[in-house]
Amino acid sequence: MRLFLRLLGIILMLSAVVLFFWQDIREFFTDRVNDRIIEAYRDGDSSVEVGQLESMITGISTDGGDPDASDGVSGEPDAAQSGINIGEGMAGVLKIESAGINEPVFSGPVTEEKMRNGVSFVNDTDHLDMQNIPIAGHRVEGAGIRFNYLDRASVGDRIEFITDEETRQYEITDIFDVNPSQVEVMDQRKGQPQQLTLITCEDYNPDTLLFEKRMIVKATITD
Repeated sequence: MRLFLRLLGIILMLSAVVLFFWQDIREFFTDRVNDRIIEAYRDGDSSVEVGQLESMITGISTDGGDPDASDGVSGEPDAAQSGINIGEGMAGVLKIESAGINEPVFSGPVTEEKMRNGVSFVNDTDHLDMQNIPIAGHRVEGAGIRFNYLDRASVGDRIEFITDEETRQYEITDIFDVNPSQVEVMDQRKGQPQQLTLITCEDYNPDTLLFEKRMIVKATITD
């Protein structure tokens, strides 16, 4: 009985430590997976392996990875390793140094899976050559993850959009809140310089459990 109580005490202490540092743990593992996704994108790889523990901690969604990879026994895909398909699904990398943001950007349409794995173009027709490129990201994934620190950015800060062909430089020109119905922030304006429109949730209402506003960050290309 005494041994059992000691073991129980150790488990409770370890659980308390994990809970206390949970956001830091999630941020560490998410950054580690992000780095692999970004490196694989730059190397022209089609998928990135993600371990079950990483997926469980980060909430990152996987699609089963390489169908040719097996566990070496049954010939079935290895259950301990699955992957993110980035072949045709990734448009680039969004980097905002002032906000600690370095995120994979997936092609649209935006889905919950893509929002768990990074940030995403909003519509399936969105592309890199349009005048106004809308990119949506969560702020509820945990400290330092996705657009959680977007509110640390300021007008005049630089944004990099890195593709497999080039790095585009943008400067933040405006930051404001809108109602969710104000989708005109994504309108295309012919003849105007290209811009990014970053969109995330704002103004959480604990009574309704809803975010009642959208935070908008506008950035204009400087090249």
